[in-house]
Amino acid sequence: MSDELAMIVITDTVEHEDGSATYTFDLDDASSKKVTELGLELIITCAAYGLDIHDALTHLIEYGKSKETDNDNS
Repeated sequence: MSDELAMIVITDTVEHEDGSATYTFDLDDASSKKVTELGLELIITCAAYGLDIHDALTHLIEYGKSKETDNDNS
């Protein structure tokens, strides 16, 4: 395993009138490989459990927020 730091850099942001935005990223080879692996893992896991990806990400966000609250109360 390499000790080289993976980099993901936002190179451009365009905000749209409807409140959405378009982001452009520059990824090094290590980051590109990892993003691809994790993305495919998420897609396959969601398919295996019959989950919508948006719903799965919403649950992850809620879980993360609950962990932050748990840590704040420690």
